[in-house]
Amino acid sequence: MASRLTYILVLILVAFVFSACEKVIEFDLSESKEAFVIEANITNNKLPFTVLVSKTSPYFGAKSNNPVSGAIVSVRAEKGKAKYFEEIQPGVYQLRGTIATAGYWYIVDVEYDGVTYSAKSFMNQVVPILDLSFSYFDGFGFFDSGYKVSTYIRDPAGTENYYRLKYYVNGRIADDRGEIALYSDQLFNGKDIGLGQRSQVFQETDTLTIELQSIDKAVYNYFSMLESISGGSMQQTASPANPVSNFNNGALGYFSAFTFDRKTVIVKDYIKK
Repeated sequence: MASRLTYILVLILVAFVFSACEKVIEFDLSESKEAFVIEANITNNKLPFTVLVSKTSPYFGAKSNNPVSGAIVSVRAEKGKAKYFEEIQPGVYQLRGTIATAGYWYIVDVEYDGVTYSAKSFMNQVVPILDLSFSYFDGFGFFDSGYKVSTYIRDPAGTENYYRLKYYVNGRIADDRGEIALYSDQLFNGKDIGLGQRSQVFQETDTLTIELQSIDKAVYNYFSMLESISGGSMQQTASPANPVSNFNNGALGYFSAFTFDRKTVIVKDYIKK
């Protein structure tokens, strides 16, 4: 009995010694530097060209981005004269009354605080939407029931083509659970093809607008990588885990010079054909 008591006392003493030797480890969670973010789009349409300029907040920051005012933003065709954007609200820059022409490289320059961030993008020819078809999906698990749409195109032969599909329901962009509908013609070059989508479904009463963007390879790669690393949250951060931008000098984001075609239908009218 005495030896057992001695053993218990030794265990208590050892536990006390180890607890007295514990030290609270404090991690030096220094904040990451801000990152410059640019989202620039120009098209073959009369819509205004738009460039969004912001900065990410550091890790543990209260805001995901901060609009950047006072930047000098311009666009030009390669070997062409620059046209300058107007800042219409903090961090939002627009150029009106200008139409870009397919078949040319375009360059966007954003100058801020003594640094110029530049990116170039090639504007491909318009690929029209030939037709649409709808098929009903019963839904299961987390996926809703409704109609899926296929968008039919004739892919131009002999060239690499890349596409992005965007869907608008009743005038508002559809939330596709963070997925980006991207396609490369590597497997269907020069063929007629129906481009489907994964999780998004539509209802009979929806007014659906489908926008088919013809984008260049760099923009296709950017959005492919963004989708794969974002986990459904399309938000840029100051983290190193960001897609490779076509802007230089460490800026995040992208510049896309794209052409597009649109088709608007009421789903119930179209499925009765």
